[in-house]
Amino acid sequence: MIVANDILFSNVKSEIKAGKEVKITAKGNSMLPFIRTGDTVVLGKAHRLRTGMVVLVEPQEGVYILHRIVKLGENEMTLYGDGNLGIKEVVPYTSVIAVVKSVCRGSKQIFYGSLNWKVRNFLWPKNKFLRKYSLKIYRKTQKKH
Repeated sequence: MIVANDILFSNVKSEIKAGKEVKITAKGNSMLPFIRTGDTVVLGKAHRLRTGMVVLVEPQEGVYILHRIVKLGENEMTLYGDGNLGIKEVVPYTSVIAVVKSVCRGSKQIFYGSLNWKVRNFLWPKNKFLRKYSLKIYRKTQKKH
């Protein structure tokens, strides 16, 4: 079943506010290779934000972004999609809807704070030049499968 984003995220917001976890299916390439289209993302209430976390934000009404926190400021934070080459978002803390608790791909599940999560966050290039070529290599190897 396909549900319109406004209905889906309205329900996600209310469930998160009620303290529940919510599973959604990821769509898009901005978090490649960590999160791929079709992966299940488990969202939960944000308590203490940290760099390296992946958050769901609504920076403006009806716009939803699922990206990694790369910098925390006094009133705002900077987000960067793992699969992006230059686009970063600076958003207020008030735009945070949820944090990603885990990512599921098939039978594999990667939990926030696990060694697998930390290694992937640490190894993925922060440098734009290295990221560009890492993404090219990743995409070429995925086309062969």
